[in-house]
Formats: sequence, structure tokens, C-alpha cells
Amino acid sequence: MKVEIELDNGVGLHWPTPIFNRKFENTDDMNRRLVDIIHEKEKTDVGIAKSVSGGWHSKEDVHTWDFPEVKRLIDFISQATLEMTITSTGLRENQFGADSTYIAWANILRSGGYHRTHTHPGCAWSGVYYVQSGFDLDHETTDDGGFIEFQDPRSGVEMVPVPGNPFGKRLNLPPEEGRLYAFPAWLKHTVIPYQG
Repeated sequence: MKVEIELDNGVGLHWPTPIFNRKFENTDDMNRRLVDIIHEKEKTDVGIAKSVSGGWHSKEDVHTWDFPEVKRLIDFISQATLEMTITSTGLRENQFGADSTYIAWANILRSGGYHRTHTHPGCAWSGVYYVQSGFDLDHETTDDGGFIEFQDPRSGVEMVPVPGNPFGKRLNLPPEEGRLYAFPAWLKHTVIPYQG
């Protein structure tokens, strides 16, 4: 990927922010099983207080859970981080100078639940995989409840708007079973209050 893109008339694009967005196929059985596993864990794990309000946040040990469905999920995460790294750096896989380490957790949001705005310090990439969205995306909705929202990471870009200004806008992406979003860990994100 060219990190800087030259447009017409001497205009260039700089400081891009990559976001991985893929719906993995044939995940229905895996997701149903993950729902059961996560609900069972919630019964024995009081969880930890992080950015979740109106829900449950597991301990940061999901990557160690010994289930084939979790191993498959880690494979999805590996694909996303590998593709993000290769695409954004231009390096080949055999040129990486570090091993990958994963930290994963499960969240359950209940009606009215949300995630406060946050980042993930100490990480290169972050992501979210949807096991269950709680609502049907084919059903028209008037709000973005439950959507993950990314903030433009450039401070001050909304200070002086120009007509059709694309700067400072937020990007809202819907939850969908089997979909994985991955992004730089420094990118501020939140989950809009969920009413499902």
C-alpha cells in the first residue's frame, strides 16, 4: 500500500488509517457455540471493569480458552493482523521482526449497554469480532445503536469547516455475526448505546 497517495492538481493524501472489514463465511455453527461458551463463562467469571457500561467484560484470557471455536476465531484474528501489517507496511511476512501475541476478551452488551470511548495502549492492532449482534441488519433502524464508532484521529480537524468538509466525521460500522473489524490500537472508538 502506498501510505501517501498523490491525487490531481498537486493534492496528496497523507496519514491514512487502515480498517480491516471482513465477514467470514460459514460461521453460524461456530458463533452459536461461542455464544454458549461465553454465557457459561459469565456464570463463573465476575469479569473486569473496563470501557463496558451495561454489560459484562470477561477476563482478558479468551485466547487461552481451549475450544475449537476459539482456535478458529484466533485464526481469523491472525489473518486480519497479518493482512493489516502487510498492507500498511509493504513488508512480506518473512520480513517481520516480532512475534504476534494476542490478548482477547469477550463482551456482552445488554439493552442500553455501550462502550465508552477508548484506545488499547501497548498494542499494535485492535479488533472486534461479532458472535451475535442481537438484531437483524435487514431491519431498518433510525439510529446506530450497537454500532462501533471510530473518531477521526487528527485533533482539531473540525475547527474550521469548509463546504462538504470530510474531516472530523465519525465512521459508524454495524455489528454483524461473523464480521471482524481490525484497526490501529491508537484509534479512538466507542460502541453507541445498544437497544437490542
